[in-house]
Amino acid sequence: MGRCVVACVLVVALAALAGCGKRDPGGTGPQVTFDTHCARCHAQAGQPGGPGIGGSKGPNLTKVGAEPGRSAEWLADFIRDPKSKRGDAKLMPAFKGTIPDAEIVELANWLAAKK
Repeated sequence: MGRCVVACVLVVALAALAGCGKRDPGGTGPQVTFDTHCARCHAQAGQPGGPGIGGSKGPNLTKVGAEPGRSAEWLADFIRDPKSKRGDAKLMPAFKGTIPDAEIVELANWLAAKK
């Protein structure tokens, strides 16, 4: 009986660990793409995926569309390959091949509208 309990606990623990680090918010759209791929670094305190207090590793994107030169096209290119737009982009990963291009364009349009 004791082995059965231990085996059940191990199965439950392994199943729980298998889901760690993966977020499947369900649904589609730029907010879901942001929550899934961007929030870990760009969400601010109090936002879903953001830190409990303070800021995030990445810049605050709540008004990124108001920054000079940050058109939807520029943002899409940056999301695909950050170093193609800024050689000093060291922490931002390239999402080309990770996020479908249609979702990158949708996300870039959504971010560009944030003013």
